[in-house]
Amino acid sequence: MKTNKYLLLLGLIFITTAICLFFSNTLDQYLRPYIEPILMGSSKGKDIIFFGIIALILILQSLFSERVDNLSKPGNYYLKITIFIMIISIVIPLSLEVIMRLNLGLNVFTTFITPDPNFTTTSLLHSHIFKSVIGNIINSLITNIPSGIHTASSLTHFVPWMADVIVIILPVLFLTSFLSLKDRLIPSKILLIFSLTCALIGIVDGNLFATPTIIGIYSALLVIFDEMYFDYIFSALFKNKKMLNCFIKRREKYRLKKKKSKFKNIFKRTIPHIVLILIVTSEVGLAFVGSNQNYGADYEVDLIEPNLNSLNLSNLSSNLDGLEVKSFIYEDNKLKIKLNSKYPDKILISKLAKALSNKTKGFSLSWNIYLWLH
Repeated sequence: MKTNKYLLLLGLIFITTAICLFFSNTLDQYLRPYIEPILMGSSKGKDIIFFGIIALILILQSLFSERVDNLSKPGNYYLKITIFIMIISIVIPLSLEVIMRLNLGLNVFTTFITPDPNFTTTSLLHSHIFKSVIGNIINSLITNIPSGIHTASSLTHFVPWMADVIVIILPVLFLTSFLSLKDRLIPSKILLIFSLTCALIGIVDGNLFATPTIIGIYSALLVIFDEMYFDYIFSALFKNKKMLNCFIKRREKYRLKKKKSKFKNIFKRTIPHIVLILIVTSEVGLAFVGSNQNYGADYEVDLIEPNLNSLNLSNLSSNLDGLEVKSFIYEDNKLKIKLNSKYPDKILISKLAKALSNKTKGFSLSWNIYLWLH
């Protein structure tokens, strides 16, 4: 088929892009401004994976589309399985974030940071639990990892063993995502290839509240509950008569199979938007619930197994890059420090990670959403 030839060609272009990104830093500086808003703080590693996964799906689609079309189950059957696996992939790391902090005796509503060998952060709002597992595998397979690729493998020591399940989840999720392309018109197919690629990246790097994950969930639900209207709008926008005719035929078949009231159809079409709103409000709500309850509250930092000799408690501020220390106490093999809240959290994390390198196994930092809002 002519379409498959185009898909194969496009797939080869994408895989070439991924390879060029891996071995060179030149191309990435031109692509990243466009990819960064989609992948939520794009990095070289994310960019490579993004182009690589899309390329693989396009190439497989061009080679095996006829075999996939011969499967007895419809595309939505596999898409529903994909969404179910995505939900499991979201619940597991969120649960492990809680378990990990309980094991370490830390507050659940904190950002946990490991300073060595490369500083890595993880929290309920942006989890790197699965990323650390994948990163550890990458480190064992590739000796010279290019700069700009962050593997988060320094978290591996703290992550519960159940996180290893991502090694099974990812291939299965990729397979069901690929099979979900069955019997789709080109607009829905393009949307799914793009959005499910984002979902695969977001589940590993960021989890539920990461932009790529949200894009994946929203788009998958949009295709399930509003696919025909999406295809129609796309076809009408580009005035593609062939796709419009396909849409009309499919709509007639759908009407014969399922006669639903107008209210039910409207409600179905609103489900993706409702889910999107729930995810966003849940993120904001979680940030408020877990945050210090007033704007001027001090940051709370808990160091795990600190090296007290290298920290020099008599002049702790000088050992923390000049950060203003309000108070500190050592108990239960943890050094609990209160810092002035005037620092933005990203700058504070960077300063602490650098200052505490080789001085502690890891540390947690409290949230302060009121500071973010200001």
